[in-house]
Amino acid sequence: MNSILVIQLKRLGDVILTTPALRELRKLYPRARITLLLDHPSAAVAPAIADVDEVWIYDRNTSFNLWYDLVRRGFDLCLDFTGNDRSALISFFSKAAQRIGFSFVAKRLARSWGYTHLVRSPVREKHTVDHYIDLIRSLGDFVPERGVSLNLTESVKRSAETLRREIGLPGPYLVFHPGAARPEKYWLAERWAAVIRHAQMRVGLPCVFTGGRDPSELRHIGEILARSRDTSRIFSLAGKVDFLLSAALIQEASLFAGVDTAAAHVASAFQRPELVLFGPTNPFHWHPIHASAVVVRAGFGAPITRFDPQQKGLPMSELSTETVICGMEAAFTYVK
Repeated sequence: MNSILVIQLKRLGDVILTTPALRELRKLYPRARITLLLDHPSAAVAPAIADVDEVWIYDRNTSFNLWYDLVRRGFDLCLDFTGNDRSALISFFSKAAQRIGFSFVAKRLARSWGYTHLVRSPVREKHTVDHYIDLIRSLGDFVPERGVSLNLTESVKRSAETLRREIGLPGPYLVFHPGAARPEKYWLAERWAAVIRHAQMRVGLPCVFTGGRDPSELRHIGEILARSRDTSRIFSLAGKVDFLLSAALIQEASLFAGVDTAAAHVASAFQRPELVLFGPTNPFHWHPIHASAVVVRAGFGAPITRFDPQQKGLPMSELSTETVICGMEAAFTYVK
């Protein structure tokens, strides 16, 4: 096996959750050239992905060169983690002798012809990490390492260290990431303010906000700050730094707290003590899988440790301040 194309055109969080599968693929084919194809919105994470030799970025507005390279290159193996019309077409044009996807694509005949082999992996019954590993498991037997991983360059780490000094944050700190791509994941601003106030009183550490540039996310963080009694030790970097720099800040945080989003998977990649809030999404599929993670969920009065694929989501408003503070206390037990 000389040349492998891996297609992952989903969002940032899914890309991070694909890293254990990429690690196992590299173990199976240590000498192969592995090309990872990401969608343009996920391009920011590309420099931190290990176990691949190159990353291609799909941008539908400037895709001619990619299609040309795809047809010209030719691959021995193509693995599609996405399973939509676009990824099926890319798989077909890879001209790989083996083109492997998930069996759910067979629900649409127009997709299934893009593959030579379909892997059964019921996504509703699997954690997303395990679902993606199943695609690699079709190639050989192994005992997988399930932990997600990211590799930041030394230059990014130095930039984060410089930034911390510039804003007056030389020592330990907490990271809060209240925003998400889906506004229904937002928790109430006044409840966030109460939890942050509790955390500051409990451990006496300054807090850093991370987040994207979406206007609704920035408004949400602004509402939290407006409800905070003392903002002198709260530093908002939301919308001001790029993804990798935010990841470097999370890597060095004493604790991460946020909703179910890509930033929580970043904290998991660096095995930071973390508290993750769930509401409309089921933590069965998305919860952190390292030992120092705590999960709270709308409709439950305490952190949960057992996960059920059949549980239905609830609005974030059903998650109480007391439950999150309880989860915060549990997460603090992992802080050194």
